[in-house]
Amino acid sequence: MVNYIESKDNPKIKNALKIANDAGARRKNNMFFAATSKVVVDILSAGFKAVSVFCLQEEYDRIADRLEGENVYIVSPAVAEKLNEGKTEDGVWALFEMKQQDEDSVFTADKLLVLEDVQDPTNIGAIMRTALAFDYDNVAVSKKCADVYSRKVIRTSMTASVKLNVYKVDDMVEFTRTLNEKGFTTVATCLEGASELGTVPVKLPLALYIGNEGNGMSQQVIDSCGVKVKIPMSDRIESLNAAVSAAVLMWELRGK
Repeated sequence: MVNYIESKDNPKIKNALKIANDAGARRKNNMFFAATSKVVVDILSAGFKAVSVFCLQEEYDRIADRLEGENVYIVSPAVAEKLNEGKTEDGVWALFEMKQQDEDSVFTADKLLVLEDVQDPTNIGAIMRTALAFDYDNVAVSKKCADVYSRKVIRTSMTASVKLNVYKVDDMVEFTRTLNEKGFTTVATCLEGASELGTVPVKLPLALYIGNEGNGMSQQVIDSCGVKVKIPMSDRIESLNAAVSAAVLMWELRGK
């Protein structure tokens, strides 16, 4: 069904922007906001049903066949300007229902990525994109991680953040102990007391931990992990970017 919205003050537009810009509103409504035709179509192709799709007329005409059965609103240029964020958005936006987290999948996974307080949306988006590329279907995140459903994370992750099973952890130490009890090889990334990556045998099921951009992993969580590794590199730099570190680690451990 296609409808038309001319006013920037339309309640549906106000609600969409609130969900786009407010993590609390996303959680309360169990919805997320996505932008650009590529991203929206990709999420639809992954099996998500849109609550609402907002399009400029010319963009709707271009992708109408991909929006059959969706609740579509053709918006005026003034409304599009209000929805738009940056020059990369092309006139298509949508609201989707969030995927429900699956606790059973986390604890029965072969490979699990665990993020502790990764706060930069660009980093967390890049990490999740890499995780999906290396067949990590499950990601556990601490309470202080950037919101995986923010429009920036969704865009940076190329929709990986909404496709992955993302499990929110209240107590990372207790969570790690549970993984150990279930037979996971819990791998902490750190500098002190760590073996060089590739020198320690690691077997499945595997839980790979990535820490905060500035502070790394907390010592309590490091101490809870069974294996501690570091990436061998030049002494001319102290550390790698969190997303780069995650990519190196996932590549090296891809065959485990």
